[in-house]
Amino acid sequence: MRRPAVLVVVAVVLAVIGVSFATALDRPHVAAQEATPAFEVSASLRPRAATLGERVQLVVTVRHSQDLLVSSDQPVRVENIDLLEARPEELVFDDPSTGTPGMATTTFEFTIAAYSLGDLHPGDIRVSWLASDGTSGGDVVRPPILRIVPVRAAGDEELRPLKPQASAGTPPAWWQRSEVPLGLGGVALAAAAALAWQRRRRPIAQPAVPIEDVRSPEDRARARLDALRGVALVDRAAYRHFYGELSIATRAYLAERHGFNATALTTGELRERFAGAGVGRWQARLVAGLLERCDAAVYARAQPDPASADHDLTVAYEIVELSRPRRGELRQAVSA
Repeated sequence: MRRPAVLVVVAVVLAVIGVSFATALDRPHVAAQEATPAFEVSASLRPRAATLGERVQLVVTVRHSQDLLVSSDQPVRVENIDLLEARPEELVFDDPSTGTPGMATTTFEFTIAAYSLGDLHPGDIRVSWLASDGTSGGDVVRPPILRIVPVRAAGDEELRPLKPQASAGTPPAWWQRSEVPLGLGGVALAAAAALAWQRRRRPIAQPAVPIEDVRSPEDRARARLDALRGVALVDRAAYRHFYGELSIATRAYLAERHGFNATALTTGELRERFAGAGVGRWQARLVAGLLERCDAAVYARAQPDPASADHDLTVAYEIVELSRPRRGELRQAVSA
């Protein structure tokens, strides 16, 4: 009778050990899930329907953790829609007593105008984030459809009565008359009115036609860096924004030029990838040093002087130019 009891006790102990071992194995996975930063982006239009040339506000709203630095590209250029203005982002932290602790909202606002009737699709917008540990990511948001309506009501084809003629008095002498210019002007006005009426009869939904960006990766990177020139570094928030944008621009350029996801790697992980990605030793040293200074300014509350910030911007330009293909390389690529 003692032997079966001992076997039962051993089986129970082994089962408890197995459950504990499985729980321990699952903890890293749960911790990884909990470590994923909160990041949710949406877009809206105010108003959703407008007339030709009317200003429309395109608002991108990002809900995210307070430790994330968020930035947004401009909407992708599409035909018949122009970007008139891009306002600076607005960051608001949640009140712990009324909102969600540790959360914040960043808002980006763009002013657009459309010049074609029908349903139009504004260009997509990419929003990026950078965490305190150097990891980064992003998402692409598609704005809702913008409906451009004519001023004249649909189906309104009724002719309006003319106003009664005013008394002109004694007609002028024949050499003072201008029937010919007025007649030509009337014909031109009638033709323009007929063309506008014809276009307004059948509004056609026009899909977005992205305008191909034929610039090189170096030219696109320089355009992002040019936006940082002349930024007034007056306080801690300005330094954090400047160095955060500098880090994102450098990582995005490395990803496009060398073909690896530099925005998803920490600064230490980037160093290990440089040799295999074809990054030269001098350029690799410049990149590592610049990203370390960016991390210190964004997350370690380091605040260098404006001269140092200007020097770091110059280093970013140098990193871009070191990878630009020379004329001989371009000729070989074209001939191949």
